[in-house]
Amino acid sequence: MVRKTFRLGGLVMAGALAISACGGSSDSTSTEAPTSEAPTSEAPDTGAPSTDAPATSWAVNTEDCVDPEAANAPITGTVKIGTVLPLSGSVAAIAFAPVKAGFESYIKWANEQKVLGDTTIEVAVEDDQYNKDLTPDAVNKLLDAGVNLFAGIIGTPNNAAVRDTLNEECVPQLQALTGSPAWGDVAGYPWTTGALAPYGVEAKVYASQIKAQFPDGAKVALFTVNNEFGQVYLEAFKEAADAADSGIEIVDEQTIEADSSTPPTAQINAIASKAPDAIVAVPLGAQCPTFLLEVANAKAANTGWMPNIFLTNTCASSLILAGAGEAADGLFTSNNLVDVNDPAVASKPAVAEYIAFMTAQGNKDIVTTASAGWHVAEVTVAILKQASESPEGLTRASIMNAARNYSLVPSLVRDGVVLTMNGDVDVFQAESLQVMQYVFATGTFSDVGVLIADYES
Repeated sequence: MVRKTFRLGGLVMAGALAISACGGSSDSTSTEAPTSEAPTSEAPDTGAPSTDAPATSWAVNTEDCVDPEAANAPITGTVKIGTVLPLSGSVAAIAFAPVKAGFESYIKWANEQKVLGDTTIEVAVEDDQYNKDLTPDAVNKLLDAGVNLFAGIIGTPNNAAVRDTLNEECVPQLQALTGSPAWGDVAGYPWTTGALAPYGVEAKVYASQIKAQFPDGAKVALFTVNNEFGQVYLEAFKEAADAADSGIEIVDEQTIEADSSTPPTAQINAIASKAPDAIVAVPLGAQCPTFLLEVANAKAANTGWMPNIFLTNTCASSLILAGAGEAADGLFTSNNLVDVNDPAVASKPAVAEYIAFMTAQGNKDIVTTASAGWHVAEVTVAILKQASESPEGLTRASIMNAARNYSLVPSLVRDGVVLTMNGDVDVFQAESLQVMQYVFATGTFSDVGVLIADYES
């Protein structure tokens, strides 16, 4: 079979020009099963997570695939996962490079434990520098190298840049590491699924928390990045604020361009002039600590103004927040994974053994951020295991069917979180979130209230 390359509007040429301008792309890296001589670390006692598929009649249609036979062909011996991450060229690389280590470490553990029996799992990684113009070329390179599926590609525009081709060629694009609601379009893009709770759900969770914190009503300002990512939050929060009983008055809206590295001094000063009780903030990458530092400056200049800050959980990495220092203290965010940096959490068996395994790989210093990669890999392998046990055996089509039909409790989720996909009925695996508050002195997050599961399908 001759694989089709990206076909839309000369994207291959555009990608080549972008790579030339940036001085070339990084070489791919590969993670294979450990050899018999390789030291075997003590594996986390997570087991293969349960994957009880919900009753559903949904199955992916392969008739419109570029090559239907390839989509249904058995995958034997080795299954190869491809992913594209920002590993160089921006602050995003500092924040997200540990995701690669976590992902590869779980795959190493799964191979050691023979989670897929005699089938070996390999990982091939390409670097797109968090630049959507480089993602298509990176994905093409991995497709040419024979990957069977993709998992954990970071970034909404990055995933969107390759979604059409992966769906046309019927290659699973699983666990997109973004919360865009676009990943719930089963009819238009049946081969694509998301990993994070939808951004709109997160915005509504913050609206609920603000209502609880200010029962007599609250003035709220919104600070969002001016792209699809920020727009989803903006619209969802406004919808929640418009509810008759919300008590929320939106007093200001400020934006920042996605590529801006300029401190948002004017925007924050404008917000401070309205003295809101809370700010809901959705900056991007390096803009997260810069936003917090500007708020700290505005608070110092406006005696008595102490707004509650709700910061998108895409910023809630200890590596990112370290850039803001004490200015990050007390902010509110959310997650449905445990905070492995919290000593009380770290002592739990599954988490303690995760940390021990990562430490044995030389990754002790990045266990917090790497947990996202471990989690995505764990879910991906559980899907592969379910597919391999299906009547069809392991194929690209059976992988996709498993990816849309399961109920799963991975090792690093919070109590009460169950990841569920049910065809075109429940299209997001996670819609529960725990509001948390950051404690600068300890570098940990303390829970606020209880897990909010009001938005589960």
